[in-house]
Amino acid sequence: MPHDTKTPLPLHDADAHVASGKSQTRLGSLGEAARSYRQAIALKPDHLEAHYLLGNVLGAQGQLTEAAGSFRHALAIKPDFVEAHARLGHTLMAIRQPREAEAHFLHVLSARPDDANTHNSLGIAYRELARLPEAEACYRRALALKPDYAEAHNNLGNALRDQGRRSEAESSYRQALAIHDRFAEPHFNLGNILRDQQRLPEAEDSYRRALAIKPDYLMALNNLGLCLKKQGRVEEACASFEAAVAIKPDFLQSLCNLAPFKTYAADDPHLRMLEDQQHQLPGLPPAGRVNYWFALGKMREDAGRHDDAFAAYAEGNQLQRMRFPHDEAREAALVARLRAVFDAGLFAHRPLPDHAGNRTPIFIVGMPRSGTSLIEQILASHPGIHGAGELTDLHDVVHSLDASAATYPETVTALSDEALRRLGEAYMERAWRHAPQATHVTDKLPANFLHVGMIHRMLPHAKIIHAMRDPMDSCFSCYARLFEDGHLDFSYDLGSVGRYYVRYIELMRHWHRVLPPGTVLDLRYEDMVADTEGQARRLLDYLGLPWDERCLDFHRNTRAVRTASIAQVRKPIYRSSVARWKHFEAHVAPLLDIVRDYR
Repeated sequence: MPHDTKTPLPLHDADAHVASGKSQTRLGSLGEAARSYRQAIALKPDHLEAHYLLGNVLGAQGQLTEAAGSFRHALAIKPDFVEAHARLGHTLMAIRQPREAEAHFLHVLSARPDDANTHNSLGIAYRELARLPEAEACYRRALALKPDYAEAHNNLGNALRDQGRRSEAESSYRQALAIHDRFAEPHFNLGNILRDQQRLPEAEDSYRRALAIKPDYLMALNNLGLCLKKQGRVEEACASFEAAVAIKPDFLQSLCNLAPFKTYAADDPHLRMLEDQQHQLPGLPPAGRVNYWFALGKMREDAGRHDDAFAAYAEGNQLQRMRFPHDEAREAALVARLRAVFDAGLFAHRPLPDHAGNRTPIFIVGMPRSGTSLIEQILASHPGIHGAGELTDLHDVVHSLDASAATYPETVTALSDEALRRLGEAYMERAWRHAPQATHVTDKLPANFLHVGMIHRMLPHAKIIHAMRDPMDSCFSCYARLFEDGHLDFSYDLGSVGRYYVRYIELMRHWHRVLPPGTVLDLRYEDMVADTEGQARRLLDYLGLPWDERCLDFHRNTRAVRTASIAQVRKPIYRSSVARWKHFEAHVAPLLDIVRDYR
């Protein structure tokens, strides 16, 4: 019979208080149970069971630090108490102390080497510590002991993904789901691995399956939003981020991911919420802290608080510089080598390779944030043009020339016309995989400005559009924009972004000097904003294509856009980004000093 909690207990009977605590625990009265265990401990400080059970109750109440203290008391009384080691290990993991948890899991395994659950838990600790081979070994040991252990299959997938072994990770997630299809986490993780591989419809399906099982799965809502954004479905993406914020108003990931797609007033509750959450920053990974500062900068700028906005952008950029150092000397040396190799003599009286057929590549090059995405979106709205986005194919093709004896660009001078023709065909084959029936395919990787000379040698019929913009606006826009995966590491400092601009514009001037007139079409962003139709017609004339009114409705084009400009190309032309830098004039003097002569 359970003890009657209304009957007075003997004040000297610690065991009776423990028995009462057990009864109260079964009845769900955790607070009463905790009081009973504390009374037992007051009567008998070395009461092993009271300390252990108090730890369990405190843990169930979410008082994790206190729970860990109770388990430590139990272990001080009995150092080989295996269950207390296990409980303490899990509690330490819950309060993000994996290094301390490791010792307790190892103690459990010394007593119970075939405990699959503890092997799995130790693997989780090792993954938290970035000791990935050890984590993988733990998960594999757990699965050797218990092959149908869905959680261990899922966790093994995480360790494999962290090591870049995507196909193996995908297999592990699918094995977890084959065992337990109503397990939300491997559906979510499978979505992540599929999104990594740009298998976006499959990733979306996985996120939706996770949410069908667990509708309040915040990270699944967030990552579904990211997946929808990648597919160009901006409204749906925003709805997914907003759904996460509705569940948890201080959910930083979705608050930050929503920021590029909203315009914030000074009294917007999301802005106030984000500003109030700086206490969360120490618990975020570095990428999360960076995302926070850039999102906060965007919100403050929308609200007209430009000094505060710049302070937030500066914080984000400082963190990014630490994560992704920029090798400016290597970059400057490459530009100097390109100018030396691709001199006027290389293009004089040289027969050019002939590419038969009606396929025309269109390269859109320039400084990032200078309108390359806008140009591509206008062109891709023409029925004769496929917008392929930012391709890496040209870089891969030209660097296929690298050999032990010499590297690109020095190898170019020795290439025969036949070799150049084969390189051009290799690029065409790769680019046209995206749209085999297209006559024109755009490649809008801005950094292809480095390879304009090589483009003309490999693909003399290619069209090259140079997107230009006031350097103060394009450079500051780079500085105030968070690019994915640490790309454009030159942009995280006003000095380095300014010097990058100078190298870029001087190289473009070089290309104009050494290439035949008309090879490259310069198109200014400011002109596009002021006279969109006139500049769009100029573009199509250069490409030899007939006018199409759909080019003026580019913002209605729902094609997938995978660049930082996705929010902009879903809107009609707007003028607010012209001379944007003026709002920050008090802070950008180092940049202006560098680019002043190029404006």
